[in-house]
Amino acid sequence: SNAKHIGAPLQGMLSKVLVKEGDKVKKNQPLFVIEAMKMETVITAHADSTIAATELKPGTLVNTNDLVIIIA
Repeated sequence: SNAKHIGAPLQGMLSKVLVKEGDKVKKNQPLFVIEAMKMETVITAHADSTIAATELKPGTLVNTNDLVIIIA
């Protein structure tokens, strides 16, 4: 399978999840936002793809590399 795991690039709070399972996303489309020390980091899609699953809910505290989204 071609599934790719998209993890948190840094420790912080998962403040927004902008996609849901089944969504088709374009390259560079925002997927989720992590807030750390009052700064927001937006994580975007690396390529056109489909969201296979969102693993975490907004408000979750994440560590670096925690799995947030699986894309197909």
